[in-house]
Amino acid sequence: MVNIEQLRKKYAEINNPGGGDNSDFLSKFFMMDEGTSVVRVLPAKDEANQEFYAETAIHRLNDKNYHCPRVKGDKCPACDTYYNMWKEINSIGKETPKGKELADLARQIKARKRYYMNVVDRRDESVKILSVGQKLFGKVLDCFFDEDFGDITDLKEGWDFKIVKDTQGQWPNYDKSSPKPKQSPAGTDAQNAKWMDELHDIHGLVKVAEYDELKGLMMELESATNGPQPETITSQTQAPDDEDYMAHLKDLKVD
Repeated sequence: MVNIEQLRKKYAEINNPGGGDNSDFLSKFFMMDEGTSVVRVLPAKDEANQEFYAETAIHRLNDKNYHCPRVKGDKCPACDTYYNMWKEINSIGKETPKGKELADLARQIKARKRYYMNVVDRRDESVKILSVGQKLFGKVLDCFFDEDFGDITDLKEGWDFKIVKDTQGQWPNYDKSSPKPKQSPAGTDAQNAKWMDELHDIHGLVKVAEYDELKGLMMELESATNGPQPETITSQTQAPDDEDYMAHLKDLKVD
């Protein structure tokens, strides 16, 4: 008799090379509540050779996330199309109907920066992946250069970090986020050791898109710019700094 459960697992593996179903994948991520959440940003396991964060840039096309090849120093057809669009926009004028249409398309295919960090979720003391845009990541970096703080990832003498999510209008705002004022150990020696053993491979999350696949999508997009909006891109306007990333990820295939 055919084992249906085993077939389901194999089907998931084939359709999701990243491994696991989307709910399994998402369970690794820190989900921000409205209001204040507290995390402890963890250092890299090998601080001499790795940063505590992983950097990428995401193109959202065909309801999928594509890691931009430029983050690895390679050429990216989507970025080339984006810049060529803006050359044409500047040539024909931003306020013309064609210019406005192209500007909307260009903004939607633009690569949005993302930063991944391992953090301790103070709600349950589990290790999660914190995925943030440039603005919130900038607030984390500010701590390192602030004379009142320093290396907030230090397990012995660092600081917890408060993420304040304040939804004003359509998009969430994180301007009030900051480190907690009191320096403290992340946990006991045993807890620290356990958390460091449970670090997620955040650098392994950055699997850049294949050049030929992106090139095909861009050829489809370019051939349709004189007609109705193509299906290559999502129809929703993207949030500033793409802080809606996790909300979109819930409905996307894992990349």
